[in-house]
Amino acid sequence: MKKQTNLQPSSPPPGSPAQVDCPHREADKIRQPHHPNWRLHGDLGQLFFPNRLFQSKMSAPHTQSKLVSQGPLPSEEARWIRAVKTTYTDPLGVERTWESAERTTRPAGVELDGVGIVAILSKDSGSELLLQKQYRPPINKVVIEVPAGLIDAGETPEQCAVRELLEETGYVGVAEQTSPVMFNDPGMCNTNLHMVHVKVDMSLAENKNPKPQLEENEFIECFTVPLASLFDEMKKLEKEGYAIDARIGTLAEGIELAKKWRL
Repeated sequence: MKKQTNLQPSSPPPGSPAQVDCPHREADKIRQPHHPNWRLHGDLGQLFFPNRLFQSKMSAPHTQSKLVSQGPLPSEEARWIRAVKTTYTDPLGVERTWESAERTTRPAGVELDGVGIVAILSKDSGSELLLQKQYRPPINKVVIEVPAGLIDAGETPEQCAVRELLEETGYVGVAEQTSPVMFNDPGMCNTNLHMVHVKVDMSLAENKNPKPQLEENEFIECFTVPLASLFDEMKKLEKEGYAIDARIGTLAEGIELAKKWRL
């Protein structure tokens, strides 16, 4: 996975561990939560709570993230993105300009940045969606997200999704369905991705005690929520101080619309 180590983390919501990505999972430090109903399990210190699974590195320093500074980025210091000025003509023939940003991490000849992963775990209690908590320096918050990652040269979106799922969560899966290309914020940047549905067979031995293959500066907390109550769970997490990634919010909205209109 590609690294980005020049950003500074900040404080997560009270009582929650921090986690980050590089460059989409920026490095951070984690503070272990404590609860009488949690129990340690596995080499990486997996914490089990009713209906939820937390994964973290037990050897990580127990410190909170802290925003150090924020300001304009000189172009000569930019390593992962670049500002773009686009000139175009509107329907009236008027020439206009548009300011935007783009990643510099796309492999040559590839028109895709990465993938988001929809992994639903089938449990006796019902279907649960696998999610992550990631610290995001640009908004100075911990964000609720799906597992995701940037595509490598020579990879298909499906191969990327299976690899990233294993690296970030420890789960072994099989790609089943791939969405059309989605643009995250086309008014601001050209970043895009496929959402890949990955089947996780919970009967496999390797999925009984999943072990993430995190790199030294990756700290990611994974957890699950019941799929049927995803909308309510996101509202609860927002009240606790977390930010909700648009992909999760849209998925939750879709489930609510399907219920309302009996689709």
